[in-house]
This record gives sequence, structure tokens and C-alpha cells, in this order.
Amino acid sequence: MTDSPQGPPQTGGLPEYAPGPAPVSNPPTRRGGIVVAALIVGISAFVIGWIPIVGLLLGVAGIILGILAMRRPGGKSFGLAGLIGSSLAVLANVLVTIVIVVALVNSGIGTAVLTDAQPVITPCYSFNGPGDYLNNQSAEKTDGCITTLELWGERDADGVIHKTGVGSILGSVLVEPVAVASTDEWVPGGSLNDMVEFLNQSYFPQAGEVTSLKEAVTLDGVDANLTRMISTAENTRTKAFLTVFAPDIYQSAGEPVQFFLISFVIPEDNGEEIIAAAIDSWRWK
Repeated sequence: MTDSPQGPPQTGGLPEYAPGPAPVSNPPTRRGGIVVAALIVGISAFVIGWIPIVGLLLGVAGIILGILAMRRPGGKSFGLAGLIGSSLAVLANVLVTIVIVVALVNSGIGTAVLTDAQPVITPCYSFNGPGDYLNNQSAEKTDGCITTLELWGERDADGVIHKTGVGSILGSVLVEPVAVASTDEWVPGGSLNDMVEFLNQSYFPQAGEVTSLKEAVTLDGVDANLTRMISTAENTRTKAFLTVFAPDIYQSAGEPVQFFLISFVIPEDNGEEIIAAAIDSWRWK
């Protein structure tokens, strides 16, 4: 009897297989520096975005980083968060800046600077007038809250002004208080608007052609009116009147006054600068 060949021993009836390579798992995605920076800058901008200039610059940087981060692997969520925070910071910064600028304009701080100014001080008010206009009125008039600034000089054959301090009066900035008795007679119980209408009928036409009767302005927080006109004088570049009821009643030459008429006759091109400087620097006593 012939022995049959023996095969390899069976183990459990299952064929043996050589072990294969172990499965490889994908490592977690690492977020790059730009992605993390976008989130940090976005949060920082959102927190301090109300600070003028600083918040704006940080917000703009955050927006740029946020856009770059969203293009990186795994950076969409961080980048979007940074982009939203930075955008809100920019918006808040713009709004705060607008509020600050409006507040400064309304308070009259630094919105107009006369390159050559002289302070005018009276018991009723103070303001900055043009430096090359002479202020040689008497102390009595100053105590009565009257201001007379005059530009003295001559024009040559070419029309050029020479500010000699003598000769002709070429321009002026005048402040005239009006007695309460007079304003009560002109417009009994009237408002500033009523006074402007009265002056437009009785006074302004003598000075020239009115081009803008009512422009609302403020003098140290008090409502005032600016009237512009074309002067009857040929060489006048700017002519305008400021009218205002003071917040208090003052004394001028022994009489109570509250209404003030401020006139500007400017022969040079800096008329708007002189008017703006007077308005912005005006302070009641």
C-alpha cells in the first residue's frame, strides 16, 4: 500500500495569508500661521475697533488676512470669523470718527485756522480776527463790546493791495451790539428769523445785493444766521453779515444789549477763511 503524499498541515481549515501593510490614517490638517493670525487680528479689531485710526488700520489688516485665510486648507471657518470681526471693526471705526468730527465742528474746535490771526477780547465775547487788520479803537468801545478791525492801505495801478497801515480803509470786520430797546421796537418779541427779515427790508439793501439771506450757523453753541451779498463797492471780494441773539443780556454804553450784528467787508480772496475763523473761535463771556 503506497503512502499518499502529505500536504502542509491545516490550521483551522483556513488558508494562511502573508500580512499586508497596515492602513495609513490621514493626519489632522494643521492650520497655518495666516489662518490663526486672521482669527486673532479679527477678534482684536472687533474689541478695539472703536478707537480712531488704530481700529481702522487693524480692521483693514484683519480683512486682508481673513480673505487670505479662507483660501488656505482648513482656514475657512477661522478666516470667516476674522473677516466678520474686522469688517464690523471698520464700520464701527468709521461711525465713531464721523461722530467725533461732527462734535468738533459743532463745538467750533479747530475747524478753521486763520494763518495770521489776532485775538479780539471784550466783556461780552472773544474771537479770532485777521492779523493784518488794525484794532486801534478806544478802550471805551472795547468795554462796550464793540469791535472795529480795519485794513488800511492803498491799491496800485494794477489793483494790488499794499497794507501800509495808512491811507484808505480797504476792508473791515465790525461787531455792533444793538440795544434791547431798539430790537424790541423793531420786532416786538421777535425771533432771530424775524430780525433777519426785518434787516432784509430796512438795512441789507443799502449794503448790496443779497445772494443768500439765511444760512444757519452757530456761535459758541448759539443759533446764528449768515447773510451773504454782493457789495456795492467794486473792489470788495466778500461781504457778509452774521446776526445773533446772545445767550445773556450784556451792557454797552450803559444800555442792555443782546442782539449783535457782525459785518465782513473783505477786499482779498481770504474772505471765507476770515468768516470761518470768526465763527469757529467765537466764545461768549
